[in-house]
This record gives sequence, structure tokens and C-alpha cells, in this order.
Amino acid sequence: MTLRQFLKAIGSSAALAVAILMGISIPSPKGQASGGDNDRKDEASEIRKGFAIAPVPLNLEGKNRALVGLGSYIVNAQGDCNGCHSAGPETEFAPGGNPYFGQPTKINPAT
Repeated sequence: MTLRQFLKAIGSSAALAVAILMGISIPSPKGQASGGDNDRKDEASEIRKGFAIAPVPLNLEGKNRALVGLGSYIVNAQGDCNGCHSAGPETEFAPGGNPYFGQPTKINPAT
């Protein structure tokens, strides 16, 4: 066996070993990130909660009811977006309704 044949055999073996190791250590992605039955049940629960905790009446005319409920859940339960993004210098709480001042919570629907 010549040196060239020996190096070819070593190179081929190394390439095969690398291909096998890559196949074992890097599995191919399968399926979706979500979409199972439990995800659908959780989302249905979040939609119901979104409607229950909405601080103002929600306009559903011409809109997808599930998306409106889910949006309300994300904005009011998960993100507290209204905590910073209110309309004007007023806060999300009505006068006399700021729980951080020991007052009973009262939402300001104008903001």
C-alpha cells in the first residue's frame, strides 16, 4: 500500500466518522414548536381569562372573538401593557382607585 492509498483510506474513514457523529449529535428538527392538545386547552383557558379580566367592554364587531380574548389576556395578564402605555398623563387607575396607595382598585377606562 502506497502512502497515497493509506492517506485516502484514513481521509475516507475520518469523513465517515464525522458524518456519523454529526448525524447523532445534531438531530433534525421535527414538527412544530406548539400545537398539541395541551396548547389548545391552555389557549382556550387564556381566551376565557382575557374576557374575564378585560378592564373595559371589548368591541367584537367584525373581529375574531378568540383573538380578541387572547389579546386581552396577553395585554392585561401577561404584559401589563396598560401599566406604561396609557392615554395621557393619567394612570391606568381612576382617581381614588390606585391600589399602590392602599385604595381599592378602580380602572380608568379613559386610559
